[in-house]
Amino acid sequence: MKKSLFAAEIKVAFFSCILLLPITAAALEAGCPAGDLNRDCNVNLFDLGVLANNWLEVEPNLPTGTVIVNEVMAHSHAVAPDWIELYNTSGSTIDISGWYLSDNDDDLTSVNAYKIPNSTTIAPYGYIVFYEDTHFGAKFKLSENGETVYLSLSRDGFPFAMDDRKFGASQANVTFGRYVTSIGEVKFVAMDSNTPGSANSYPKVGPIVITEIMYDPPASWGGSDAEYIELHNIENYSVNLYTYDPCVPGDVNWAFTEGPEFEFPYHTSIPANGYLIVARDTDVFGSTYGDVGVDVLGPFGGGTKLSNDGENVEISMPGDLEDPNNPSGPRAYIRIDNVRYSDGSQHKDFPGLDPWPKGPDQAEGESLQRIYPNLFGDDVANWKSDDANPGE
Repeated sequence: MKKSLFAAEIKVAFFSCILLLPITAAALEAGCPAGDLNRDCNVNLFDLGVLANNWLEVEPNLPTGTVIVNEVMAHSHAVAPDWIELYNTSGSTIDISGWYLSDNDDDLTSVNAYKIPNSTTIAPYGYIVFYEDTHFGAKFKLSENGETVYLSLSRDGFPFAMDDRKFGASQANVTFGRYVTSIGEVKFVAMDSNTPGSANSYPKVGPIVITEIMYDPPASWGGSDAEYIELHNIENYSVNLYTYDPCVPGDVNWAFTEGPEFEFPYHTSIPANGYLIVARDTDVFGSTYGDVGVDVLGPFGGGTKLSNDGENVEISMPGDLEDPNNPSGPRAYIRIDNVRYSDGSQHKDFPGLDPWPKGPDQAEGESLQRIYPNLFGDDVANWKSDDANPGE
């Protein structure tokens, strides 16, 4: 489930040139390598196209990112067509005639890419939506299991990516859209409602959210064995952490798909407005924190632990099998909630000082605690440092 990085066979000397370019914080996804210019969390030959695009000024006064991929419907489930929405971030009308949409970085402007018709423009701060049935469907299909959408143009036969957005597996009739956090990080996340042709809604939050992360307990408490993650059901009804799949057939469990290894036991649920603890070691948790009045599950699998430097912690529900005829084969997972936390000292990952609180990294009994459970979780503005308080 971990994201893998593919190293391109490019000399390090070339990357020193890339790092000298003025790259804004919005152009970098949190946790991605410094040479990643196209925001797919890989450093590869595709980043060269982005570099050349900026360097050669493909169109005068039109830098990469002026027209962006703003929202994507990839799982309409045949009720309606899938679609891709573009947004003009500038105060000028932009002609995008002859630009391309694609879902393949090896095929940005060729036969399987959709070429935008002549006389297609986007008004200042305006939107345009392209639909599978009337536009790009003859060229490519969007995957409900997740992929990347590319907006590109061609100059002298060479493709240049103007923007791209990577998204994960999606629930039926739930879009992914662009959201900017309090510190300018650009996220492409599930949206609370679908808004083709207009401004994006707020991100989808819940029904289960991560509300506390104890990643560096004091040695006297048991050290890393006293780690835990607290989950909270923000709904007024019980939520099952399993999903029925007719292809199995049977129930398939939710899991942490980034962070510690953990699959929820058979028929786990969280009561309405209730809490649940996942502990690295349940015995150490009990002797350290006592009876917290909620279910405590564990241990983390494979000897995994939470990183003291920071990492992405993600809880997901099972999506579709890659091959419906192979119940034991690979499966997509749909992110329900995540937070990419830091210890307050990872300055390389942030434009300036690392804004995350340092208290939890001092091994003095403080944890990271979510401030507002009903607000977007993957934003430092919604987290604080305070004394450990599992189960409340």
